Amino acid sequence: MRHLLLLLATLTFSYAVVTIAPVEIGKNPGITGGVEGSLETSRGNTEKDEYKGGVRVQYDSNTSYVTWGEFSANYAEASGVKNTNKTYAHLRYIHKYLEKKDMNWELFAQSQTNEFTKIEERFLTGGGFRFHLLDDLIGNVYTGVGGLYEYISYSTSLDSNEDNIRGNLYISYSKKLGEDSQLSYIGYYQPKIDALDDYILSNGIELQVHVYAELFISLKLFYNIDSKPAMGVKKEDFSQMTSLVYKF
Repeated sequence: MRHLLLLLATLTFSYAVVTIAPVEIGKNPGITGGVEGSLETSRGNTEKDEYKGGVRVQYDSNTSYVTWGEFSANYAEASGVKNTNKTYAHLRYIHKYLEKKDMNWELFAQSQTNEFTKIEERFLTGGGFRFHLLDDLIGNVYTGVGGLYEYISYSTSLDSNEDNIRGNLYISYSKKLGEDSQLSYIGYYQPKIDALDDYILSNGIELQVHVYAELFISLKLFYNIDSKPAMGVKKEDFSQMTSLVYKF
């Protein structure tokens, strides 16, 4: 009941609970997850409302696979004018490859909307292989290689809908800081197979600091490039997000 109440409270102001730290099979057996959110309201000289929230649920078999799903939303207004409205949903399955400890295969599906980049819907699905490269004092490093199918529907008639096949390359990193805090990074490179000058480059870094019991403060920085965005949309995006995370 306590978990349900916290989940409902977060979703009422439904920030992306985008997974940055690499997920390891057997690290957190059973069902785990978290809710994350922040709320900012200003009145007087500054009129502003911003709501961010999300939820993540994961199941780890402890022996051969791990799967998780996450959903988040972000909405903001300034002086009564909407300036942010986006959602994100992701589902992923990772399984050991031939019982090899340092090699996995994975499948994923993802859906996004973003009113201010004119994306009515971006849906993608794909898969590939993940390799564990390093786990020592420097940190924990994974790299992935694969491909994906992407469908993009734009909210403006100036841009035609897209059906693309892209490569999918990524690197993810995590380093524990003390007993419960952690620094994490993930970077994706997704070039269109038949037009390499059309690519998406995504970078995310997170510092997660333990506060009390199951509560954490999360500071995330994102820097993304879309080399071929919708007409009138900038190629580069930068965002910084601070939120409170409750893990269960």
